[in-house]
Amino acid sequence: MSESGEPVQSVASAITNAVGSPEQAKSFADGAKHMLGEAQAGRWAVDEETGTHLRSAISHAHGQLDALNARIELLRRAPKLGNDVYARQVAEHMRAAMDSDAQSLVPVFKALLEGLDNLQQALEVAMRNYDAADEAATQYLGRFKD
Repeated sequence: MSESGEPVQSVASAITNAVGSPEQAKSFADGAKHMLGEAQAGRWAVDEETGTHLRSAISHAHGQLDALNARIELLRRAPKLGNDVYARQVAEHMRAAMDSDAQSLVPVFKALLEGLDNLQQALEVAMRNYDAADEAATQYLGRFKD
């Protein structure tokens, strides 16, 4: 059980339901990183209205995951099951199940958070790109005004 009294399994279930599979989380994180690169290269732009809606959705998702982050940190530690050899082995096995490789819950959760951060950054850059392109078009077309 976690310190708050809720079973750790409910936290794991909530994350799994939000993320899907480890492959989906990695795909999301990779896609967000790609979008950031596209925006930074000037190949992606989004208008203010659309960007505001997307920003809100990303912030909402991030807020929900941030609420779970403290509990995720608990999963990185072996539970206190006792001091005998068997209890220590079981505790380490449980810890390893949560945080031993890229397919484990903790790294998948961290990848999802990183993906949301990259997506947020990409969106901010894309909104600036749109504003810059809009300003450039206005200046260009302004020459024909006279």
